[in-house]
Amino acid sequence: MEKDTIEEANNNLENGQSKAQQEEGVYLASETENPENKNKETQDTNENEDQNDINYKNLLNYDPKMKIEILDNKIGDKYDINFKIIVIGNSGVGKSSLTIKATTGIFKEEFSSTLGFQFFSFHVKINDKVIKLQIWDTCGQEIYRSLITNFYRSSALALICYSVNDIKSFEEIEIWLKQVKMNSDPDCKVFLIANKIDLPDRVVTTEKGIEYKKEHDFECYMETSAKTGVNVKELFVNCALALYKELPKYIKEREILENERKHNQFNLNDEGIKPEESDCAC
Repeated sequence: MEKDTIEEANNNLENGQSKAQQEEGVYLASETENPENKNKETQDTNENEDQNDINYKNLLNYDPKMKIEILDNKIGDKYDINFKIIVIGNSGVGKSSLTIKATTGIFKEEFSSTLGFQFFSFHVKINDKVIKLQIWDTCGQEIYRSLITNFYRSSALALICYSVNDIKSFEEIEIWLKQVKMNSDPDCKVFLIANKIDLPDRVVTTEKGIEYKKEHDFECYMETSAKTGVNVKELFVNCALALYKELPKYIKEREILENERKHNQFNLNDEGIKPEESDCAC
């Protein structure tokens, strides 16, 4: 009887993932991870979560031979490469809750809107490389949108978030996508994130999200819940994986910039440049 129960659970897991696997870059919660089936006691076990207790089926381009480890975010400067991630979307969609849940394991029911920026770090070791994600959590209020566009520059990846119970946040994805394309680097990757899937009053369906992802060529579509933790750690691991596959390009670009900096410094110091003479007696 116990064996039948285990097999049934495994089948439910496979069925829950089958729809996501039909579309490349689409990652949903499986039936056995449905947030509505989780009780409050499970939801509140935040700080004791195993940081590597992740759903490997929901990882982007995952190779079983690949070694993935979520590291303590207090490791400081002990990383091989740093990437800037910007989190954008309408106010109230749960951007801060997602980043705080991923980096600290904590979720708060009451949360004030972000003013300006908050900064977080998320470290992932992939094989022998430690990747630091410098996460810029932005405000979503309409009055501040024009003020934050300058901070899009040098972003390697943008997360555009909406809430599945807020149709306006979904309808305004295009505004955020245009801002990314206008103000970020041309090769900035973009993920589409459907948050708050734990809420019962969902108005934006999975099908709408997947269709939007395909129409606008997002790198990845994920459904998340900051409250229950579904796909939260997987989301930022996927950011690292998307950037890791192009690591040689980023390392080469960094070396070029470093060489240019050294070359400019050499020219200033060693090409006979002298301070202008002045008759000033001061």
